[in-house]
Amino acid sequence: MSETSNNAVEALQQLIRAQLLDVNTALPATVVSYSNGIARVKPNTQKRFADGDVLDYPIVPNVRVCWPSFNGGNAGIKGPVKAGDQCLLVFSQQAVDDSDDRRMFDLQDAYAVMVDLGRAGASDSGDNTHMTMFHGPAYIRITEAGAIEINAPGSIVVKAPLTTFKGKVTVEQLFTYMAGLIGSGGGASSAAITGNITHTGGTITSLGKNIDGTHTHSGVTAGGDNTGAPT
Repeated sequence: MSETSNNAVEALQQLIRAQLLDVNTALPATVVSYSNGIARVKPNTQKRFADGDVLDYPIVPNVRVCWPSFNGGNAGIKGPVKAGDQCLLVFSQQAVDDSDDRRMFDLQDAYAVMVDLGRAGASDSGDNTHMTMFHGPAYIRITEAGAIEINAPGSIVVKAPLTTFKGKVTVEQLFTYMAGLIGSGGGASSAAITGNITHTGGTITSLGKNIDGTHTHSGVTAGGDNTGAPT
């Protein structure tokens, strides 16, 4: 190949590289502000030009924030976005504002995917064994063995018309009920309670008979005879 041909190829390659410098694909970035699904985001890196110059990227406004979403938007996972949060800016290959503009991979056509950018040890990202959804110290974790762990330093509130447990239930602390308690079965169709039972207010009924301190007996006679059954 002649020197002229080599120069032509090199010039073409330089031209292509120069054009590619204006193509945006994905950049790590930091959220500057957020409101109603739209963020202002600052890329973490610097833009490099063909002549060697390096400049900071500008703040990118009107960035759509992306979350895992399913079932037409009726199911998904979302978290609170704060200034300083890390994200990955992904740039569309065409305008996203429904315009007829033929721009491609432009800064103004960006989506922000909320991620921690692989920062080892950040929150729960160092755990590479289980699947975890966390918020501060609270988390729901599915272990590799198939168990589910819930850590809620505040409280857990379940709002449901019916909650069913199809297995054994162990309560290690105080168990309180407020609207009645119904049970059936048990070991050999029985229930066993170990420890003292204290009853305050109301009545205690067994097999249709009142057995608390207010019940009476039939067949009362003087002497050492036993009373009859509770009435």
